[in-house]
Amino acid sequence: PIGWALASLAELRPGCRVLDPMCGRAGVLLEAARLQPLAACVGCDRNAAQLEGAAANADAAARQGALPLLLMHADATRLPLHDGSVDAVLSDLPFGRKHGRREGLYAAALREWRRVLRPGGCAVLLTTRKAELAEVVSADPAWAKVGRHHLMIGALMACAHVLRRQ
Repeated sequence: PIGWALASLAELRPGCRVLDPMCGRAGVLLEAARLQPLAACVGCDRNAAQLEGAAANADAAARQGALPLLLMHADATRLPLHDGSVDAVLSDLPFGRKHGRREGLYAAALREWRRVLRPGGCAVLLTTRKAELAEVVSADPAWAKVGRHHLMIGALMACAHVLRRQ
């Protein structure tokens, strides 16, 4: 449901290139591919074990007719992608509870995602750290706030921020 919600908010179009720069086991990307089967979905993660899980999930989805995902071992703050090469960025950002908190991660990630996202492209970012994300977005005039949607994830109240790359 989370992946579907993020992909729905991005209003994906046929032929668009969708990136999840912290894809984990690719749940968000697989929902995006299900919602828009003609999208090219790219997932990156710096954790090899997570990418193995993503590959297994993508293989299972492909056996049911889904288009393949392109998965890459990469840090979300240093992506091996060309400037302006993606139409949408979808990310279930780390909340800082399960894997700890990396200071400055949101700022570094959004700088890099601005680089790879084409002007006019959309980013839909899920987090419980609303104030930190809002501060990063407000400090960068290349991001325009489009909307904010609250989601319950178990007992946590998270927020999906919809941004447009200027």
